[in-house]
Amino acid sequence: MEILEQPLEKNALDRGQVGYTGSACIPMALDDAIEQGRGPQPGDKVLFIASGGGISMACNVWEWTGNR
Repeated sequence: MEILEQPLEKNALDRGQVGYTGSACIPMALDDAIEQGRGPQPGDKVLFIASGGGISMACNVWEWTGNR
């Protein structure tokens, strides 16, 4: 978040609640943020980042169009 120059409060993590879940952590963290009222709003840019076993990593950026 420091490199992106964004406040840490915008970050959604789920590992503290459920442990390591692999790629399922992305939709789980997104759902949790929405449930807490901290989810993205229409027009927001959302950066998803995940890592897997070994050195695998992936990321993508979405423009959010609406909630559920």
